[in-house]
Amino acid sequence: MTDPLSTALTQRLGCRLPVIQTAMGWVAKPELVAASSNAGAFGFLACAVMTPGEAAEEIARLRDLTPHNFGINFHSFQPGAAEIVELILQHKDRVSFGRGPDAKMIGRFNDAGILCIPTVGAVKHAEKMVQLGCEMVTVQGGEGGGHTGAVPTTVLLPQVLDAVGVPVVAAGGY
Repeated sequence: MTDPLSTALTQRLGCRLPVIQTAMGWVAKPELVAASSNAGAFGFLACAVMTPGEAAEEIARLRDLTPHNFGINFHSFQPGAAEIVELILQHKDRVSFGRGPDAKMIGRFNDAGILCIPTVGAVKHAEKMVQLGCEMVTVQGGEGGGHTGAVPTTVLLPQVLDAVGVPVVAAGGY
């Protein structure tokens, strides 16, 4: 009998449940991420609101709180992004997530065996991320904080599923 909760997502991320705890700025601290990962989901640390030094401290603290994989969220355009990329590469036994990654960054992550899962709010952005080498995307509609646009996830999700041939995570008002 197959486990109905075993999906491409759980297999790739190494988690038990097909649930991702998002990297909410100033909220997704090591305690929340560890609790999510320890419960079987996949937690993301909110490094998009941290300096590289803070990110290094929080990653080290998180590694002490859970034996499970977790993600690191950052913005490729934030101050210190290059240093955060280096931190992620140093902890390559974990998974990365970034907004607006470029081909070079995605290539470096792919070469290190790190999964890059960008969040997109438009079909063309999903297609572009797959073209650049991402093996998975997260679709977030406007009800998910409005960070990626105004199109609702329920409208955007089927369009992205039809457009790309990689696993797609749905985010937004769920």
